[in-house]
Amino acid sequence: MTSSGRQPTALRALRLFCVLAGVVLLTGCADEYAPGPFEQLEDEVWQVVNRRHRGDDGIYVQATWRTFAYEIALAYSAAEKEGLDQGQLESRLRQLIYSYIDARFPVADGTDINNLYLQYLIYIDGQFDPTNPIEKAQFDVWRGEYVRRLMGRLYDIKYPLLRGGYDERWGQTLYSRLVFNIYVDGTEAEEHPYVADIGARTFLVDEEGNRYEPSGNAGPYPFEFDRPESEHLDGKLVYRLFFPNRRGDRQTPILTSESQHFELVIEGLGEVPQRRMRWDLPLVYPEAPARRLESVLADLP
Repeated sequence: MTSSGRQPTALRALRLFCVLAGVVLLTGCADEYAPGPFEQLEDEVWQVVNRRHRGDDGIYVQATWRTFAYEIALAYSAAEKEGLDQGQLESRLRQLIYSYIDARFPVADGTDINNLYLQYLIYIDGQFDPTNPIEKAQFDVWRGEYVRRLMGRLYDIKYPLLRGGYDERWGQTLYSRLVFNIYVDGTEAEEHPYVADIGARTFLVDEEGNRYEPSGNAGPYPFEFDRPESEHLDGKLVYRLFFPNRRGDRQTPILTSESQHFELVIEGLGEVPQRRMRWDLPLVYPEAPARRLESVLADLP
């Protein structure tokens, strides 16, 4: 009697356990991370601008062409993940633009694609005194107008949000510079090649076979922090390079809307004489789910 009386209780307990386990499983599935639409967009654009090379020596190289469209997709993705609104997103895009137009680049790159301060000094007001509050305010208005016009082109409803060109200096280039982040993974390699000068052994090659060197304030690197951290490849490293979009005459662009392809070539890395990564042009970007963050996020559950 006692044992027969306990059996239903045990069965009920077992059923309750199964129900609770099911709830936990369902809850776990519901809480599982799912990328938002702009994060998915960023991944799709990354596939468009990214190229890879794996050598028989075990060294893997991945180069990301930082086009303006990719930077825009990246900003949207970050804003989505951080819960920012449209105003905060656009503020970040303006900060990106300012980071290039205010930076100091080698004068040899060309005065008209150097920072806006130098342009203003040469082409607008040769007597400009930045310590004079009135003159500084006039410069800030001129500088701000440049950014406002570019943001207007970015959001021009006549064109897709992500596209190959926004004006003559923004599109394939970031303020007339072809920008690349290069990742090298040597964890599967037996050798540890010298990489302290790898930037000087990385070249841009156009469709005519002309070769161009990177330009920077720290040798071939844009800035000191863009250098590899170690002299030899022992694991992984990342470096960044800028190539001014100018041929030797400092006037003719290397890449134009008519260009069909170009390559990034790394020489003397490991046992492979040349590691070549090629981009066929024009790049084809996916369509953005929306221009404004809120219009997409409001529809999410």
